[in-house]
Formats: sequence, structure tokens, C-alpha cells
Amino acid sequence: MVSLLLSTLLASTAYEEAYRVYKANEFEKSLKMFSRLVEKDSDYDAAYILGYMYEHGEGCKIDIKKSQEYYKFSSHGYYFQIKADPTRDTNKEQRKLYNTIEHTDDKETQATIKQYVHSLYNIKAHNANYFLPISLRVDSGAYEDTGVHSAKRVETEFQVSIKYDMAANLFGLNEIYTVAYTQLSFWQLYEESAYFRESNYNPEAFVTFPISEVDNLDFLKALRVGFAHQSNGRGGDEERSWNYLSATTYMQYKFLFTELKLWFPVGSLEYNENLMNYMGYGHIKFSLPYKKHIAQLKLRSALDGHNAVELNYTYPLLGRDDLFLYVKGFSGYGESLIDYDNHVDKIGFGFSISR
Repeated sequence: MVSLLLSTLLASTAYEEAYRVYKANEFEKSLKMFSRLVEKDSDYDAAYILGYMYEHGEGCKIDIKKSQEYYKFSSHGYYFQIKADPTRDTNKEQRKLYNTIEHTDDKETQATIKQYVHSLYNIKAHNANYFLPISLRVDSGAYEDTGVHSAKRVETEFQVSIKYDMAANLFGLNEIYTVAYTQLSFWQLYEESAYFRESNYNPEAFVTFPISEVDNLDFLKALRVGFAHQSNGRGGDEERSWNYLSATTYMQYKFLFTELKLWFPVGSLEYNENLMNYMGYGHIKFSLPYKKHIAQLKLRSALDGHNAVELNYTYPLLGRDDLFLYVKGFSGYGESLIDYDNHVDKIGFGFSISR
């Protein structure tokens, strides 16, 4: 994995190299490079630049017909890319909202206003965002007893997970720098006091490198490295927390997607010294989209045999692209931090707003 990362870091992408040549005014050479990108990878950015070059005669004779063909190819590709984005309609309405704002003649002030308005919509979904009104423990076990409440087997579970892409392509590798936050909560909604039995908080920062151009590794799509913290926000004997470094590879074979994630703890585990005996050092997750269905299977195993299996299923509700039926099954250890050493079998039903 280290050698793979190094090879990725040392090699610029073909598009970045072609663009560098173009900016150096080596038009004939860059024309050939961009043409290969369009033919090989259907690169819409390369097609747009080719359209511009043929329109203005850069490295070639002016050819308006060919220019229009490349422009059409580029715009057609981006249109269908955006059309598949579930936020497309929301973005259109946001643009309408921005257009209702009174504009100023001062360009710098106007740019600040635009930045302010659009910054409200910069956050994206990270992991699944779901709400399960019914999350039923189907085994005969009991949740961790804090001495305050006796938890019921039926509760409500939800997860909020967001990310913000801070920067990209600083080293010409198409890498993306991201900060993210995930909160998983278990809510005893059907108790009289409706208290939160447990919440786990997971802030993280990571860098994602695309590696689809590595020779003979077409199935490998990306590598992600990062640092994260996870805790339940409690103190004293009930505190559970750890820091870890992680490396994740993303792979695809036809329409089967595979995520292999490895992690290693950093710092003290004084509040949960045997955590790794139950959480292990990684997981593998399989995602299978079929028509409008997506099924996901996540497997985790610690070295001493403490295992966990999670199975999720989503399907669009009401014909929408941003609301889904969500079914979750879990069996094993590590469902929550407070119960990481407690075997739990659960099934939940609800909905999600991201996959």
C-alpha cells in the first residue's frame, strides 16, 4: 500500500500534464494530448479545451464545425452528470434565490455577497444520514447498565454525517482534502423520559487520491488516508474514546464496489484498554447497486474472534432521488462505544436522505 501511495504521489494525472503543456503555449503537443484524453477517457474538460483550440486556431487551423462538436460533447457529458445529481433541483432554486438579492456595483462587495450566500450550501453528505424510528434488539441480552436507567429493547437510532471539501489538487494529483463529522445516536424514545442511551462522535480529516490510472489496477479507484477521533462524550468510568490513523482503498468490479479500511490506534486507550480486541484493525464493505436498489454488507473481525456483521438496504421512496427506505441489520460487537464488548443483534427500519 505504501508503494502504491508513493507511485500515486510521484505521477501527475494525464489531464494536468496536458494542461501544463497548453499553458506553456505548446499548442500542437497539447492538442494531441487532449485528443487522446477524449478518445481514451471521454474527458469532458479536455473536450472543452479542444473546442476552444479549434475555435481560435491554437495548434491547428480554425475549424468551427469540429469546435462545435467538442463543445457539444463536453456540455452533453456535463449535463447528464448534473442531471443525475439529486441536489440539482435544489441548486437551481438556490440560484434563483441568489438572483433575488439586490446587487451592488462594487465587484468586490458583490463577490463577497455571492460567497456568503453560497457558503450556506457547501456541506455534503459523508456516510449515510438515516433515521430509524424502530431499532429493535432481537437477542436476549441487555445494554450496558449505567445504574441510572434500564434501557428498553426498542429504541430509535439515527446518524448524521457531513463533510466539507476544503481544497483539491494542491500537488497536481487530483487529491481532495476533507474534514468530516459523524454522529451516531441511540435514543430511548419509548421510555417515559426519552433519554439518549448513547451517542458516538466521530470527527475526522482525510485526503483522497484517485488512482484509476495505475497500470494493471483498473479495479482500484481511490486511496484515502486520514486521522480521526471517536468518543461517546462522557467522563469517568463511562468514557469510551480513541484516536486512530486509517487507510482506505476503494475498488470496483463491474457493479460491485468494495471498500477495504484499515486503522491503527494512536495514543492512550486507558478508558477502553481492550477496545482493539473487539473492534479489530479494519473492515471490508461490499456495495451492490442493482437498478434502484443498493445492498451493503460490512464485515469486521478482531484477532481473537470477536466479529461483527452489518447489512443495509436502501430503495427510493415516493419516486424521489433524495429520500430512501432504509433497513439496517447488525450482529456482533462494537455497535456502540459504550457496548463495544457486548454482543448485540438488532434490526432497524426507517428512512435515509443519503446513501
